[in-house]
Amino acid sequence: MKIVEIKREYQRKLFKKANVIGVGIGFKYTEKVNTEEMSIICLVERKIAIERLKKKDIIPKTIKDFKTDVFQVGKLRALQLDKTARHRPCPMGTSGGHYLITAGTNGELLRDKREGKTCIGTNNHVGANSNEAQIGDPYLQPGPIDGGINPNDIIGYLLRYVPIHFEGDPSTCFAARSWGGIYNVFARLFGRRTRLKPIVAFPEYNIVDAALIEVKEADVSPEIAGIGIPKGVRQAEPGIPVQKSGRTTCRTTNGDVRSIETDIGPINYNWKFAYFRDQIVIGGDGFSAPGDSGSLVLNMDGYAIGKLFAGGEGTTIANPIQPYLDLLDAELITE
Repeated sequence: MKIVEIKREYQRKLFKKANVIGVGIGFKYTEKVNTEEMSIICLVERKIAIERLKKKDIIPKTIKDFKTDVFQVGKLRALQLDKTARHRPCPMGTSGGHYLITAGTNGELLRDKREGKTCIGTNNHVGANSNEAQIGDPYLQPGPIDGGINPNDIIGYLLRYVPIHFEGDPSTCFAARSWGGIYNVFARLFGRRTRLKPIVAFPEYNIVDAALIEVKEADVSPEIAGIGIPKGVRQAEPGIPVQKSGRTTCRTTNGDVRSIETDIGPINYNWKFAYFRDQIVIGGDGFSAPGDSGSLVLNMDGYAIGKLFAGGEGTTIANPIQPYLDLLDAELITE
């Protein structure tokens, strides 16, 4: 039986264990050394001594034919914050953001497949204010917290984004809405002020945190600061070293892919919570920090493998690159 199938079979049981917030596939590490042995990775907020855990919360050392590994990531959050400068033309890896947020990172240049427009690729929570923006909203470079002012520093406008499904969103379930409606009819008849509003208790899994910002070609450069122009797209593999360039930590090269196909959550978006499927988990202290959200993650040969959007202690979370491009209906500009 393949490790992917075993992970999918057991991940629901693993998620029920206290402290587990992610389950993926990657190489097992022993005393920070890569053993190059494939394992089922369990991400936890904190590593807890086994004697302090209830029996039902202990992660087994092996699942069928594969060992497990426990990876501490802290509390995960969408990354955005800090300072940088204004640039025209603007290279990627720099400060930018929707006019109502703090700041994130201009990740890479993309070509919109529908109309051939040149666009900056970033996160929904950077370019679309976590679903709160309107199409056509201004996008500033630098971001507002770095001194960007609307309208003086507008570099582009929101073209489209992939909505994020959050816990607590209004439910579209027909049965829930029907029962809520029936209750509300009787509540009105009997003069009650309380109304039922069905919400999603456990949201759909998200795949990407993604947005497209339409820009003028003269105002931007495809070069990523400190890295250069991306060469193309590759699939992430456990164990490979990776790099990125973001507005807060600039170019970092100390990351390595710890797990792939990782289902993870909740991730905190300013007290709205979302869950993600099939994500890339990257290890490396200082690889990313608040404000680096939107950065393109590349292998050391310069090929894009993921889109950075969240992180924790010594941990970075990235969307896989191909679903990110597919759902935005865009392609990476490589020249």
